[in-house]
Amino acid sequence: MDWIPAISTTSLLALVLWLGRNLIITRLTNSVRHEYDEKLETLKAKFKKSEELFKAELHTKESQIDALRSGALSGIVSRQAALYERRLRAVEQLWGAVISLAPAKGIASFMANLKYDVAAGEAAKNPRFREIFKAMGSGFDVGKLQTTDASKARPFVSPLAWAYYSAYQSIVMHAVFRNMLLQGGVDKDLSNTEEVTKLVKVVLPHQEAYIEKWGSSAFYYLLEELESKILFEIDSILQGKQSDTESIEKAAQILRESDRLMESDAASKHGLEIDQ
Repeated sequence: MDWIPAISTTSLLALVLWLGRNLIITRLTNSVRHEYDEKLETLKAKFKKSEELFKAELHTKESQIDALRSGALSGIVSRQAALYERRLRAVEQLWGAVISLAPAKGIASFMANLKYDVAAGEAAKNPRFREIFKAMGSGFDVGKLQTTDASKARPFVSPLAWAYYSAYQSIVMHAVFRNMLLQGGVDKDLSNTEEVTKLVKVVLPHQEAYIEKWGSSAFYYLLEELESKILFEIDSILQGKQSDTESIEKAAQILRESDRLMESDAASKHGLEIDQ
């Protein structure tokens, strides 16, 4: 029965070894878990700190962007307000220039009811007849025209508003020039009525038949309609409406004809001064 103690010893040794192995495995597992937990907590702490730092930086940048946006918007509003104020002053200047042409419009009214060729023939030989035109022109002073103010307004008004004003000025000043010719007893019509006719037809194309029928006498009676067009453009400016391609092209065409007329009358006036 000697084998019985041997079996007991062997069994006991196996049990001890099994228990020892399990103990070692448990300790190793716990050690690894502890180390892992510590590293995980460290990583969590670092992540939380980074997250808080990122949030702080993001908040700072958002505040900077808000400040920039607020400043930019404030600047835009200020500039828009200043531009509107300047446009308001510009339309006042432009309409003031139209009003300053009232004496010239009065002369145009007188000239519209006159047969120019007959009047020119009589004025050439009758000094007393010329006095009538001198009296008619006495209320007109070119120095009182607000052309400088109108020129200052030009960058702030629509192209069509400026074109209508230029056409209006050209038409009434053409009448003034013809009146000056009669005052001087010039028996030839040195004014370029053909150019005026072209201009008025461009400005008011729907009135072409009326112009063809009545000739230069029609010009004065179309000034009221031209004034209405100027006022309509002024209203559009104040409402902030933008000029379209069609109106810009029409304005350019009107200005070409208006400039051509003014240059023609200026050349005729210069030639007349040389002759005198």
